[in-house]
Amino acid sequence: MPAAERYDLSVYEQASLNFTATLYTDDAATTLQNLTGYSASMRIMDKPSGTVIATLTSGSGITLGGSAGTVAVSRTPAQVQAWKIDTGAYDLTIASASGVTTMICHGSLEVVKT
Repeated sequence: MPAAERYDLSVYEQASLNFTATLYTDDAATTLQNLTGYSASMRIMDKPSGTVIATLTSGSGITLGGSAGTVAVSRTPAQVQAWKIDTGAYDLTIASASGVTTMICHGSLEVVKT
């Protein structure tokens, strides 16, 4: 699987946060990563390498797409507002059934006040 990418996210505090990543086994993005049997976790932190203020997991904010290789993250406006941050950070990892954990993306997370 290719190395973890940095993706900075920005969401309005009154809006939902929804995004989907499609994972491939190769750098050329020709072979989908089969995520059957995998789990996923996304940590929301108050700053880079800071205090974890929320954790999303498979079935609780994260949906894995099995053989389609997708990881979908979804949060409601109320859940976004509960983070109470201006600019924090996040990281998103997957874990195989055998326990091998791989970070797939990370970056800053800005909650824009309206």
